Amino acid sequence: YYQLPDSFKAFTDGKGLNSECATHCHREFFHEQWRILLDDEFLQAYEHGIVVCCCDGIKRRFYPRIFTYSADYPEKVLIATVRNLGGCPCPRCLIPKNRIQNMGMPQDRQQRQTLSRSDERRRMIVNDARSLIHEHNFAVGSAAVEHILKPQSWVPTSNAFSDRLGFLGFSIFCALVVDLLHEFEIGVWKMLFVHLLRIITAQGPGLIHQLDQRYRQTPTFGPATIRRFSANSSEMKRLAARNFEDLLQCSIPVFDGLLPEPHNRTVLQLLFTMAHWHGLAKLRMHSELTLKIMDHVTSALGQQFRQFKNTTCTAYEAHELGQEVRARARRRLRKADQAGRRSTRPTGVVGQAEVANPELLALNAKRVKVFNLQTYKFHALGDYVSTIRRYGTSDSYSTEPGELEHRSPKAGYRRTDRKSFVKQLTRIERHQARIRRIGDKAVHRPHVEISEIARSPEVHHHIGLTQKYPVHIGSYLISHPGDPAVKNFVPKLKEHLLRRINAQTGPTGVGEEQDINTIILKDDRMYQHNIARFNYTTYDVRRAQDVINPRTSHCNIMVLRSSDDIGRQGHKYIYGKVLGVYHVNVIFIGHGMVDYTPIRMEFLRIRWYEPMDEVSAWETSTLDRMKFPPLTNEHSFDFLDPADVLRGCHIIPRFVRGRRYADGSGVSACAKDKDDWREYYINRFVDRDMLMRFHYGLGVGHVYSH
Repeated sequence: YYQLPDSFKAFTDGKGLNSECATHCHREFFHEQWRILLDDEFLQAYEHGIVVCCCDGIKRRFYPRIFTYSADYPEKVLIATVRNLGGCPCPRCLIPKNRIQNMGMPQDRQQRQTLSRSDERRRMIVNDARSLIHEHNFAVGSAAVEHILKPQSWVPTSNAFSDRLGFLGFSIFCALVVDLLHEFEIGVWKMLFVHLLRIITAQGPGLIHQLDQRYRQTPTFGPATIRRFSANSSEMKRLAARNFEDLLQCSIPVFDGLLPEPHNRTVLQLLFTMAHWHGLAKLRMHSELTLKIMDHVTSALGQQFRQFKNTTCTAYEAHELGQEVRARARRRLRKADQAGRRSTRPTGVVGQAEVANPELLALNAKRVKVFNLQTYKFHALGDYVSTIRRYGTSDSYSTEPGELEHRSPKAGYRRTDRKSFVKQLTRIERHQARIRRIGDKAVHRPHVEISEIARSPEVHHHIGLTQKYPVHIGSYLISHPGDPAVKNFVPKLKEHLLRRINAQTGPTGVGEEQDINTIILKDDRMYQHNIARFNYTTYDVRRAQDVINPRTSHCNIMVLRSSDDIGRQGHKYIYGKVLGVYHVNVIFIGHGMVDYTPIRMEFLRIRWYEPMDEVSAWETSTLDRMKFPPLTNEHSFDFLDPADVLRGCHIIPRFVRGRRYADGSGVSACAKDKDDWREYYINRFVDRDMLMRFHYGLGVGHVYSH
């Protein structure tokens, strides 16, 4: 949208505009542009429809509708003609600011309905205020005008949506939907993250470095699900909303143990509920059950925020972080420079030398910070369930696609001379469009590429066909003498292969071969592969793929535990670390053999995790804790059919318990245990599909759970 030009100041005969009048003119200019868009032709189509001849030759009448308007908070209040951060800051209801901290309470839910904003009432109030301004020459910010508008945080601007579409029953207040990106990821969560950093700094200055180190040690997951964290996450340099999302999803292992009890437990419960709520809010398929769960989690989130503020926040005197002090100093310097007072700075303004010296700022300029729940972004969390029920899942009206599109012009801008960049950006866009058209017309090769087979969603998994990396089993065992990971390697492998062959040849228990010597490994070789690709159906009935690489942190998988093996701990899944991906050429000479043709059989070399004693459930607000059993345990290592793998999983060390071997030596080279930690967390919040696997039975695409 166009902004008021600088020449507009000349309209005031050089006297200048005060801030209230300038803001009022900006609002009026914005809504006048919308009146041009909502012209009589659009109203005719809105009310009576527009006839369009469709591609099948049939004429149909279409009715254009404005269902939702996605925007951040400054644009929301501009659209709704509501005062920015006023006494009633919400553009959808009239709940005053001093009641915002009640989010999630039954009274708050009721007031969101009874105190919803009314367009008819707004027109009456605004018309009275505009009458004082235009007919009686009262100033925009005068006491008489404020007396009319301030109680409900209105502004004296004629709303284009109300004037043009109000008589048709349209309400702009209902169309202003929630915004997960600005309100939660870089809103409530960023606010909490910053205050937790302040509390940790108050607890001990060295704990911030420990937090940064833990984030650096957190393994990545997926192609871009969990990215590598920056060197110092606490500095929050160049972080986008997706980076704050990663910080939240991995926050529980990082913050665990940084504060003493009971504050540690309070913070971990709050982080667990935050991650749970965020995962539910971003689901792309909801049911009535998931909305009931989200409604319950919203109430718990409000209660835990209030508990955090009343207990943990009051126990610490939190001060500004170093970067906050430097940012405040830069703002004051800019303000002083804009006022033309470079030589005589106002009292308390930090000089350039002090800005560059964070230690001096820490001693002299850090202010006490109080955790504030009376913000619109915290209040908006209570509207998500009702908005999803009315308009569908949050991805349908998220501002994230629009924000991500900012990368396109920024990428092209770097290729311009920064002067005539508009013309040059247009030329770059046209060149890219022509290249895309040329690519679309290119003739594809008729044969199927190996990469296309690997990405085919029809197959459960894909392991390469190559035999370039043979491993002689005898030489492999000789090169690792005494290693517990290779104990009974060949008998276990043959038992695993024989069990699979018996399952393929006939019903269980009918004519099964029991002698493992009927399994012959051709040339006594197994063939190693670098990666294995696993396709799976997500909770919202889409196909996705995880790539398992034993040489990286992307080496953990989850397997469905059999119904008769769940045990007293109630875990639905078992987890393992893939030590290697192999295939062997098997010659079977037992009962049911056909001929001596080798059979290619793929398998994974697995090191299993075992669950800790505690049962982890949603009610306890804790993640599943795992550890590696002793290397001498006969069930520590095993072979696994790749067809039994559900998908990859994200396992994060429990940093507070430390490493198993302080010197980093380890015992088994095959198990790679030199990097083992004492305990691990299963990150159920790594993505939405993983979240729904722990809401067992609610994922539509998880057929095994129904």
